[in-house]
Amino acid sequence: MQKRRKRTGRAAWAFSDLVTALGLIVQLPVAWALPESAWSPLWRAATRLPLTSRRAVERNAASMVAALGDIDMTRGAAIARDLKAAIHEIRFQDLRAWRPSSNPTGGWIPKLSLEGEALLAEALKGGKGAVLWVSPTVFNSLPFKIALKAKGYKVSHLSSPVHGYSETQFGVDRLNKVRCVPEDRHLSQRIVFDSEAPTTAMRKMMRALKAGEVVSIVAANTEGFEMVEGPIFGGLLPVAVGAPRLAGLTGSPLLPTFVLRDPALGFRIAIEAPIALDPNQPADDRTIAAVNEYLRRSEAWVRRYPEQWRAWSKWRPRA
Repeated sequence: MQKRRKRTGRAAWAFSDLVTALGLIVQLPVAWALPESAWSPLWRAATRLPLTSRRAVERNAASMVAALGDIDMTRGAAIARDLKAAIHEIRFQDLRAWRPSSNPTGGWIPKLSLEGEALLAEALKGGKGAVLWVSPTVFNSLPFKIALKAKGYKVSHLSSPVHGYSETQFGVDRLNKVRCVPEDRHLSQRIVFDSEAPTTAMRKMMRALKAGEVVSIVAANTEGFEMVEGPIFGGLLPVAVGAPRLAGLTGSPLLPTFVLRDPALGFRIAIEAPIALDPNQPADDRTIAAVNEYLRRSEAWVRRYPEQWRAWSKWRPRA
């Protein structure tokens, strides 16, 4: 699939920027003072208030019912509200990370569980770095980066220019830094995708891999112009092809990485065995096969943690 390129410039600002800024100001003292254990219950309660918008909840719930097959709309709506609550909860993580602390990692110190590190270490022995293909789940940003940095890995992360809170110029320059600055403490570099010069990001990632480092890319369709619609839950999901293309070009191992919050383990960063990339296959066939394999592995994780998968709005049933 080809994604249409956006050629228009960004709006200078929007009224939603003001709402977001005021919300962050109000939430800052709460995020600093409230115990982390209270964050999720607070937001789950908030998303069940009658004032909250129901359109996105109902749309995601309908997708969940059709995809999972073993839940009804009542259960789907409850999961969709929990997803919305988790997305709001990220703000508290961002804001807590700004709280003054003697800890060099910042003011938020989450409970982390890194699984499959031996697979990453083995992949790096080849001298071609490693590409981590990260799940499009709610908590895939800051916990993932903290965990890899704590283990001493140098990570270059491919990022959208609108990662954070806003797509306006003011939002990119100011609001999005609330999220990006705490993340950057744990990165070797943030590689921002430029739609006007897409090869620039590819060259930077290739240099990082050549140096034997880690490159992380989220398995989403936010940026990039080429997608593969892969099968999952009997339907289809568009996924950008940057990660398998990069791994195919460089010969670097491509490791699926799933980031979920678990009640017992905290934030689980699970690195799985590399997806095989057949060098004898045509590039497009190899890429399609990689996307299909990634989505096949995703199903078990999503079924276990459906309230944390941000791709429900992109999933569609087969025609």
